[in-house]
Amino acid sequence: MSDSDFVWSERKRDAMKIRAKMLDAARSWFKEHEFVEVQGPVIIPAVGDWPSYFEVKYFDRKAYLTQGLQPYAEVLMANLGKIYTIAPSFRVEKAVTKRHLTEYWQIEAEVPNGSLNDIITIEEQLVAHICLGLCEEARAELESLHRDIEDLKNVKIPFPRISYDDAIRVLQRDGFDIQWGTKLDWEDERHLSLQFSQPFFITEFPVGVETFFYQPYPEKPGLTCSVDLLAPEGCGEISTGGQPVIEKEELVRKMKDERISPEEQKWYLCLKEESSTPYSGFAMGVERLTQWICKLEQIGEASAFPRLVNDIYP
Repeated sequence: MSDSDFVWSERKRDAMKIRAKMLDAARSWFKEHEFVEVQGPVIIPAVGDWPSYFEVKYFDRKAYLTQGLQPYAEVLMANLGKIYTIAPSFRVEKAVTKRHLTEYWQIEAEVPNGSLNDIITIEEQLVAHICLGLCEEARAELESLHRDIEDLKNVKIPFPRISYDDAIRVLQRDGFDIQWGTKLDWEDERHLSLQFSQPFFITEFPVGVETFFYQPYPEKPGLTCSVDLLAPEGCGEISTGGQPVIEKEELVRKMKDERISPEEQKWYLCLKEESSTPYSGFAMGVERLTQWICKLEQIGEASAFPRLVNDIYP
């Protein structure tokens, strides 16, 4: 590592300025819509045998780095109503791609008594507000990055929606070897996002590892009340959300099905007992949103000091 590793290019400076203005715009939208900004713990207790968490030593006990506001969000929401946070998250991501970081930031929001449609509406309004605001507040930086401002001005609501079934049909039609029930990987998302000129949603995912704790559709028990937001131009998924399961008995059953020990998760279940209000929420990747808005080739350009799987420095 040399001194040159810390010298930012003009491109990096522009991206960081846009990122800052993007978060200003997000906060202004949340304030206008009466959300309360909150902060949750970064170090959390045992999470069982979930391999994507970073383990840390907490004095003489084992703890983990957070991947989001859950389950603390439910206690905060029960006392404060609509909430959001902009906070760091940590994930053991061994994928070496143009869009994966091990340390990243998220915009998270939760709405009491919110439906899946409610959270979809919030996401599209938020993203459209950010894009429109940046066209005015970050015009010079966007032009310096050769980002066509008209592309951002054309981000209009409502965003297109397709079902998971639709996504599988498109991929199979276009020669992808994928079966129903398979998780959409980065190449699948990239291909789908090349079909659109603005952000779009994928809904009605089947029950699987990443959607296991979402409510099932009442009329379609094999599908979940979950949604991904994908950016266009080959960028792929930037946000995920939905309506989580809130009933303790159902959570315990799902934990057992996933071979997660409910005994190890007493802290999690106790927090769940503090609130039984149905809600919906989402988590949006700050770096991924920045990468799309700035049209950056590598996600590391969207972070001041990117933490990658093969490099902990600087």
